[in-house]
Amino acid sequence: MPPYLSIPHFHLSKLPLTTKVALTCFSLALLFAILFVTIAVFGDRTDYETKGVQANFAGDERVTRETGAKFEKMYTEHKKRSIYDIVHPHSFMMPLIYFVLCHLMEMTYAPRGLKIGLYVGAFVAMMLVIFSPLLVWTNIALAPVVIPAVVGMGFAFIVMLVLPTFQMWFPGKAA
Repeated sequence: MPPYLSIPHFHLSKLPLTTKVALTCFSLALLFAILFVTIAVFGDRTDYETKGVQANFAGDERVTRETGAKFEKMYTEHKKRSIYDIVHPHSFMMPLIYFVLCHLMEMTYAPRGLKIGLYVGAFVAMMLVIFSPLLVWTNIALAPVVIPAVVGMGFAFIVMLVLPTFQMWFPGKAA
Protein backbone atom coordinates (compact mmCIF):
# COMPACT_ATOMS: atom_id res chain seq x y z
CA MET A 1 0.00 0.00 0.00
CA PRO A 2 1.41 3.43 -0.88
CA PRO A 3 2.29 5.43 2.25
CA TYR A 4 -0.17 8.21 1.44
CA LEU A 5 -3.07 5.76 1.69
CA SER A 6 -2.03 4.36 5.06
CA ILE A 7 -3.77 5.28 8.27
CA PRO A 8 -2.69 7.60 9.80
CA HIS A 9 -1.89 9.68 6.74
CA PHE A 10 1.83 9.65 5.92
CA HIS A 11 2.87 13.21 5.10
CA LEU A 12 5.84 14.41 3.07
CA SER A 13 7.24 16.24 6.10
CA LYS A 14 7.76 12.87 7.83
CA LEU A 15 10.14 11.62 5.13
CA PRO A 16 13.81 11.07 6.02
CA LEU A 17 16.12 14.01 5.31
CA THR A 18 17.87 12.16 2.49
CA THR A 19 14.55 11.55 0.71
CA LYS A 20 13.53 15.18 1.20
CA VAL A 21 16.79 16.36 -0.35
CA ALA A 22 16.43 13.95 -3.27
CA LEU A 23 12.79 14.95 -3.92
CA THR A 24 13.66 18.65 -3.64
CA CYS A 25 16.47 18.25 -6.18
CA PHE A 26 14.10 16.34 -8.48
CA SER A 27 11.48 19.08 -8.08
CA LEU A 28 13.95 21.87 -8.80
CA ALA A 29 15.36 20.08 -11.85
CA LEU A 30 11.87 19.48 -13.23
CA LEU A 31 10.79 23.03 -12.40
CA PHE A 32 13.74 24.48 -14.33
CA ALA A 33 13.05 22.08 -17.23
CA ILE A 34 9.38 23.16 -17.37
CA LEU A 35 10.29 26.83 -17.28
CA PHE A 36 13.00 26.39 -19.91
CA VAL A 37 10.74 24.49 -22.30
CA THR A 38 7.66 26.69 -21.86
CA ILE A 39 9.49 30.02 -21.90
CA ALA A 40 12.68 29.60 -23.92
CA VAL A 41 12.00 26.74 -26.33
CA PHE A 42 8.26 27.19 -26.96
CA GLY A 43 8.63 30.98 -27.04
CA ASP A 44 11.51 30.86 -29.50
CA ARG A 45 9.70 28.48 -31.83
CA THR A 46 6.26 30.11 -31.76
CA ASP A 47 6.58 33.65 -30.38
CA TYR A 48 3.48 32.66 -28.37
CA GLU A 49 1.32 33.34 -31.42
CA THR A 50 -1.11 31.07 -33.23
CA LYS A 51 0.62 31.67 -36.56
CA GLY A 52 3.93 30.74 -34.93
CA VAL A 53 2.45 27.48 -33.67
CA GLN A 54 1.07 26.78 -37.13
CA ALA A 55 4.39 27.53 -38.82
CA ASN A 56 6.38 25.54 -36.28
CA PHE A 57 4.57 22.33 -37.21
CA ALA A 58 3.24 22.99 -40.73
CA GLY A 59 5.93 25.28 -42.17
CA ASP A 60 5.76 28.95 -43.11
CA GLU A 61 4.96 28.31 -46.79
CA ARG A 62 1.92 26.18 -45.99
CA VAL A 63 0.63 28.66 -43.42
CA THR A 64 1.10 31.56 -45.86
CA ARG A 65 -0.66 29.57 -48.57
CA GLU A 66 -3.61 28.63 -46.33
CA THR A 67 -3.99 31.79 -44.20
CA GLY A 68 -2.05 34.55 -45.94
CA ALA A 69 0.12 35.14 -42.85
CA LYS A 70 3.63 36.44 -43.57
CA PHE A 71 6.77 35.52 -41.64
CA GLU A 72 10.10 37.23 -41.08
CA LYS A 73 11.88 33.94 -40.50
CA MET A 74 11.57 30.62 -42.26
CA TYR A 75 9.98 27.53 -40.72
CA THR A 76 10.55 24.10 -42.23
CA GLU A 77 7.51 22.05 -43.13
CA HIS A 78 7.63 18.73 -41.30
CA LYS A 79 6.97 15.39 -42.92
CA LYS A 80 4.59 12.96 -41.25
CA ARG A 81 7.50 10.86 -39.99
CA SER A 82 9.18 13.82 -38.28
CA ILE A 83 5.89 14.74 -36.57
CA TYR A 84 5.65 11.16 -35.31
CA ASP A 85 9.25 11.45 -34.10
CA ILE A 86 8.25 14.51 -32.06
CA VAL A 87 5.12 12.90 -30.58
CA HIS A 88 6.62 9.48 -29.88
CA PRO A 89 9.05 10.24 -27.01
CA HIS A 90 6.71 12.81 -25.46
CA SER A 91 3.87 10.29 -25.39
CA PHE A 92 5.93 8.08 -23.07
CA MET A 93 7.87 10.57 -20.93
CA MET A 94 5.24 13.16 -20.09
CA PRO A 95 2.79 10.62 -18.57
CA LEU A 96 5.60 9.31 -16.36
CA ILE A 97 6.26 12.82 -15.07
CA TYR A 98 2.51 13.31 -14.58
CA PHE A 99 2.35 10.04 -12.61
CA VAL A 100 5.17 11.06 -10.27
CA LEU A 101 3.63 14.51 -9.71
CA CYS A 102 0.23 12.99 -8.91
CA HIS A 103 1.84 10.73 -6.32
CA LEU A 104 3.62 13.68 -4.72
CA MET A 105 0.36 15.65 -4.67
CA GLU A 106 -1.43 12.76 -2.96
CA MET A 107 0.92 13.17 -0.01
CA THR A 108 -0.07 16.82 0.50
CA TYR A 109 -2.83 18.22 2.66
CA ALA A 110 -4.43 19.97 -0.30
CA PRO A 111 -8.22 19.72 -0.57
CA ARG A 112 -9.51 16.75 -2.57
CA GLY A 113 -11.29 19.02 -5.06
CA LEU A 114 -8.06 20.89 -5.80
CA LYS A 115 -6.22 17.62 -6.36
CA ILE A 116 -8.89 16.26 -8.71
CA GLY A 117 -9.03 19.56 -10.60
CA LEU A 118 -5.25 19.60 -10.99
CA TYR A 119 -5.13 15.97 -12.10
CA VAL A 120 -7.86 16.35 -14.70
CA GLY A 121 -6.67 19.76 -15.93
CA ALA A 122 -3.05 18.62 -16.15
CA PHE A 123 -4.08 15.43 -17.95
CA VAL A 124 -6.17 17.21 -20.58
CA ALA A 125 -3.49 19.86 -21.15
CA MET A 126 -0.77 17.20 -21.29
CA MET A 127 -2.64 15.16 -23.90
CA LEU A 128 -3.18 18.27 -26.01
CA VAL A 129 0.50 19.21 -25.72
CA ILE A 130 1.66 15.68 -26.56
CA PHE A 131 -0.50 15.44 -29.67
CA SER A 132 -0.49 19.11 -30.73
CA PRO A 133 2.26 18.62 -33.33
CA LEU A 134 0.11 16.02 -35.07
CA LEU A 135 -3.12 17.99 -34.62
CA VAL A 136 -1.68 21.22 -36.02
CA TRP A 137 0.19 19.43 -38.80
CA THR A 138 -3.09 17.75 -39.82
CA ASN A 139 -5.24 20.89 -39.50
CA ILE A 140 -3.60 24.27 -38.83
CA ALA A 141 -6.95 25.65 -37.63
CA LEU A 142 -6.41 23.66 -34.40
CA ALA A 143 -3.35 25.77 -33.47
CA PRO A 144 -5.22 28.13 -31.09
CA VAL A 145 -5.58 25.33 -28.52
CA VAL A 146 -1.82 24.81 -28.21
CA ILE A 147 -0.81 27.96 -26.33
CA PRO A 148 -3.48 27.58 -23.59
CA ALA A 149 -2.60 23.87 -23.35
CA VAL A 150 1.11 24.60 -22.87
CA VAL A 151 0.40 27.34 -20.31
CA GLY A 152 -2.17 25.17 -18.50
CA MET A 153 0.08 22.15 -18.35
CA GLY A 154 3.04 24.23 -17.22
CA PHE A 155 0.95 25.88 -14.49
CA ALA A 156 -0.55 22.59 -13.26
CA PHE A 157 2.80 20.81 -13.24
CA ILE A 158 4.43 23.69 -11.36
CA VAL A 159 1.68 23.65 -8.70
CA MET A 160 2.09 19.88 -8.44
CA LEU A 161 5.83 20.44 -7.84
CA VAL A 162 5.83 23.48 -5.58
CA LEU A 163 3.03 22.52 -3.18
CA PRO A 164 4.49 19.13 -2.17
CA THR A 165 8.01 20.56 -1.91
CA PHE A 166 6.79 23.43 0.27
CA GLN A 167 4.75 21.15 2.54
CA MET A 168 7.67 18.72 2.76
CA TRP A 169 9.90 21.39 4.36
CA PHE A 170 7.22 23.56 6.02
CA PRO A 171 4.50 21.20 7.27
CA GLY A 172 2.58 23.80 9.26
CA LYS A 173 -0.14 22.70 11.66
CA ALA A 174 -1.58 20.01 9.35
CA ALA A 175 1.30 17.55 9.93
